[in-house]
Amino acid sequence: MEEKKNIVIKVKYPGAGKKVEPDISHLKIITVWNVKRIVLAFIGLVLFIVLLIFFFKPDTKNTDHPAQSALPEKNINIPDQSKEINNNVSRSLLTFKIDNNEPVGEISLPLKLSKKKSTSVYYYVELTGMEGHSVYHEWLLDGVLVTRKKVNISNSNWRTSSRQLFVYNDKTNWTARLVDETDRLLNEIQFNVVYE
Repeated sequence: MEEKKNIVIKVKYPGAGKKVEPDISHLKIITVWNVKRIVLAFIGLVLFIVLLIFFFKPDTKNTDHPAQSALPEKNINIPDQSKEINNNVSRSLLTFKIDNNEPVGEISLPLKLSKKKSTSVYYYVELTGMEGHSVYHEWLLDGVLVTRKKVNISNSNWRTSSRQLFVYNDKTNWTARLVDETDRLLNEIQFNVVYE
């Protein structure tokens, strides 16, 4: 048979005349500064203020160049803004919008854009007699290639476009051009961007 074991719990109660509360007269308050956290918080605050100043300060750059200030204030309309190099290019232009694979309007040069917001510009090209070939849309800024888009042509009459997003920049000399598989130039449009 099993033996029964009893559990005994002893509780001490303070006796008569003894203090129940602990003696706290000898305790001292000690303040500990976490220097690392304070320094990190200060650096974070300074970086936050610098970023706010950087993003919200007014633009004070003077972008007027002597050559540009002599230009008249109105838009200059250049009738044929594209340089036709190849007979296969029947139409090419810059536009702000493409609808149903057709350009909506034509941009007059120089291209005037806002410093405050980004703007998309399309380079539209219509080709004939190039079925089975490939062409490349290229966007260059001051002669340096920015984007390149390959287009495979599968019809004798082919319309294609590429889009470039423009944001404020000190460099303003752009070229939109079309080249074939051998990098032979088929068409190009050179233009300047004026940021207002």
